[in-house]
Amino acid sequence: MLMTKVISVAAAATFTVLLAVGAAGAATPTAYRAQVNAICRTYNPTFRRLHAQVNDAISRNDQVAEGLALGQAFALALVEDGRIEKTPVPAAMRTTMTPILNRLKTIDSYIRLGQSKRDPSLLVVAGNLMAPLVGAFDAAGLRDCGSDS
Repeated sequence: MLMTKVISVAAAATFTVLLAVGAAGAATPTAYRAQVNAICRTYNPTFRRLHAQVNDAISRNDQVAEGLALGQAFALALVEDGRIEKTPVPAAMRTTMTPILNRLKTIDSYIRLGQSKRDPSLLVVAGNLMAPLVGAFDAAGLRDCGSDS
């Protein structure tokens, strides 16, 4: 019976160590880039469709359709940004990712405030803050979030 307890404790300890090693392995820059690029890649087709709807609405001078497509794009951006922000950043990438993640949080706050106050000028600010992110994502090796989005 004592031997069974020792084996159980040893098995539990081994399992814990394996979990820790697995978690640490997932926190490499390569694994982080793969995970975040995959997040962005799932949203890119919808963003492209919404971008086309906005352009179509502008060409038809249809402000209602334009506003609806923009609203959907901003709402989707909040979801995508939240998933990116929740992804643990490996120590080797924190210097690169901290300014990007801080900018995403700032953009998200402008989107939420603009939506709650129904103030389009705040959404314009959010849109302007997004522009430098393309280059920043590319520089971090996150092209699916940057120029390939």
